[in-house]
Amino acid sequence: MEFDIKDIPYRTARLGVFEQLKVSRKLLPVLAGIASDIDGIKSVAARGNLSQALETALPKIANALSDMSDDDVNAILHPCLAVVSRQQGKGWVPVFTQGTLMFDDLDLMTMLKLVARVVEESLGSFLPERPASETAPSSVA
Repeated sequence: MEFDIKDIPYRTARLGVFEQLKVSRKLLPVLAGIASDIDGIKSVAARGNLSQALETALPKIANALSDMSDDDVNAILHPCLAVVSRQQGKGWVPVFTQGTLMFDDLDLMTMLKLVARVVEESLGSFLPERPASETAPSSVA
């Protein structure tokens, strides 16, 4: 997926299946902490404003991340950032290599937006949807 943040083009690739598992194990408790806000974030995204949805979600995610250990945070951030490239001239350069950000101008919000895009692309179909109704009948096949 290609997109711009602050007028800079970025490209993400999907995480491999084992990286998806590792990231999802660390990320699910974070998402559980913001579950009450997910409906509002989804409604903003459904109106076609993914950027605004990310702006709404990221501070809450950052707060949830602050309660995690450094190792747990790195288990989410490092694999996600490892699959992001940034356009430099006519080529694409990885933004994260061997545990180091490759661009000095990457701030915290940009980094979290990049990670959120990777999570959306790689884990979007895996992350559970909230039920439409608490009393929705279950079907028996």
